[in-house]
Amino acid sequence: MAAGPDPLTRKERDDTRYGLTDLLDDLADVQDRHEQLVLADRVLRSASILLTDHHPAWWGNGKWLPRRLTAADPVLGAALLQAHLTLAEHADPAPLTAMAQEILDLMGGPLREGCSSLWAERGKNGE
Repeated sequence: MAAGPDPLTRKERDDTRYGLTDLLDDLADVQDRHEQLVLADRVLRSASILLTDHHPAWWGNGKWLPRRLTAADPVLGAALLQAHLTLAEHADPAPLTAMAQEILDLMGGPLREGCSSLWAERGKNGE
């Protein structure tokens, strides 16, 4: 337990980078406040997974997400949480977008090419 989790596989890391990149694109265009809040939560979660994997450290759910995040990286973790709070309180996505981008850059940058979601694959097969 003290050594931390196994690192994400390359596929898991790329899938998370791809998903976070897509979420950031959606967040940039969303107008509905409810949709913005949902996207912000998903951005926080995906960025947290990547940041804790970078260290490597355990990530968590619920109340454990901020605890694990700030334990893994006190500076970037706290900044990511503050950026999420800024969006929640002021509807300003810029800080959250910037922090998520910084975390993406640590893990190889945004990923748009050469990756597809399970939903896209299912749609191609007519399922």
